Amino acid sequence: MPAHMETIRGTVTWHERMALPPEARIEVSLVDVSLADAPSTMIAVTEIQPQGQVPVPYALSYDPGRIEDRHSYALQARITSGDELLFITTTMNPVLTGGADNTELVLERVGG
Repeated sequence: MPAHMETIRGTVTWHERMALPPEARIEVSLVDVSLADAPSTMIAVTEIQPQGQVPVPYALSYDPGRIEDRHSYALQARITSGDELLFITTTMNPVLTGGADNTELVLERVGG
């Protein structure tokens, strides 16, 4: 484990008027999206069980030694219930480099 960790704090929200099932989990991840023609690289991930109403706060710890000034990073989030994907981010949420700090994640419902 790194000697020093940084933390990104923000919220997860969705616009649909829908209560999540009790077993729902929210996963927020920090990814390196620098290479347009390659899959993103996972830097850190956290999983939370939502309590109460939206917006749902999160805190994501990461190793700042893995962050490079010339790279681009983004936050992604998803909500699952068991094996079912309920909500996911559908827009780019840049963070950390280039002055980007989009930490409010708005998720879209999957399917109906």
